[in-house]
Amino acid sequence: MTAPLLSVDGLATGYGDLRVVWNVSFQVWPGRITALLGRNGSGKTTSLRAVAGLNPVHAGSIDYDGRRLDGVAAHKRVRAGISYVQEGKRVFRNQTVEENLLLGGYSLGVRRSTLEAECARIYELFPILQEKRKHPAGSLSGGQQQMVAIGQALMAKPKLLMLDEPSGGLAPAIVAEVMSRIAALKESGLAILLVEQAVEAAVDVADHVTVLDVGKVTLNLPVDQIDDMERLKDVCMGRRTDAA
Repeated sequence: MTAPLLSVDGLATGYGDLRVVWNVSFQVWPGRITALLGRNGSGKTTSLRAVAGLNPVHAGSIDYDGRRLDGVAAHKRVRAGISYVQEGKRVFRNQTVEENLLLGGYSLGVRRSTLEAECARIYELFPILQEKRKHPAGSLSGGQQQMVAIGQALMAKPKLLMLDEPSGGLAPAIVAEVMSRIAALKESGLAILLVEQAVEAAVDVADHVTVLDVGKVTLNLPVDQIDDMERLKDVCMGRRTDAA
């Protein structure tokens, strides 16, 4: 296995004086998906926000692509190749699908014609978006809006893509479609950090699983070492401390 693109070691973070994450460590490798699982309030989103530069690091370290991220501003992390798709299908609802995608590539500092060419790459991944490219993003279904949000993040040509609850609020059939697209992304060498509550959907696409509870890691292992899905679900809900 190649060296990890992202290494989080002993992370402690939170919101102001409120500490939510106490001791979290995980890694993400190029061409692989690491899933952060756990019940609500376990520290999954807070950990992603710390990697993105939106939450302070109180202790521990975050190393990305061979360098520490301490003190690096959030916008500079985007330019370094970190894209973060936040929970809730956050798109510009009144802008067209294509305008949303173009905005996603703004950080590249290239001409609009170059960005328009990049849109073609997103349309290959999500063909429905090409069909809907002139429609306001807010008029799309929840699953389609999630595809817009992911496509917008990909327009920045990231090395690391962080996804927070991409299955949230979606019908099971749509969850399967979105997850299949996410799984396809790693084939290009993209490193993916996936936060999910849909345990089975996440495990189906992930290569490695890290489970958090009360801001600490309770399980950290490759997916091929998980032999009992029900026990894993119990760990994710805090009902037990092992899943092997």
